[in-house]
Amino acid sequence: MKRLVKGALLAAGTALAISAAPAMSAAAAASGTETLSGTIVFVAGPGTNSRTVIGSVVRAGGVFRGVGRVVELVLPNPAGVSQDDLVFRSGTMNVVSTPGPLLSFSVNPHSCLFTGTQQFTWDVAGGTGQFDDAIGSFTGTVSAVALLARNPDGSCSLTPLPFPRLEVDKFAESGTLSF
Repeated sequence: MKRLVKGALLAAGTALAISAAPAMSAAAAASGTETLSGTIVFVAGPGTNSRTVIGSVVRAGGVFRGVGRVVELVLPNPAGVSQDDLVFRSGTMNVVSTPGPLLSFSVNPHSCLFTGTQQFTWDVAGGTGQFDDAIGSFTGTVSAVALLARNPDGSCSLTPLPFPRLEVDKFAESGTLSF
């Protein structure tokens, strides 16, 4: 009887290990379509060459679902390329964003209120936690409303520096993500 029980337990354990193996590898890697959308709010720092994110939210839907925040790591360079982290409970995605064509914009010369929409591409290259080996590519748009700084003559400053006094960006990106 002991021998029969041992054999049954061994067979059951082997069957369990074999049936769990595909499930474990499927959970370890995911790939598919993804959307990322959210809002970032910036204010200009005390100096003319700094800005601070005072609030952000990012919502992910698709192969990964979650809500997190955006952390700006490297300010946009003259070409507009920046590096950000999308921080979720399960890990952080490292993102490089590159601007595309400016689709539309307007500036109210009296209030210096800027509104505009621009295409952007986002590339995900690694991260932490669940996104340690993540790769992805996204395209979409960023719509901005900003209170521009004024030039010494009182006109609205359209140059990248000084940064706008206040800026709210809404983004919507779609593409693929593997992690």
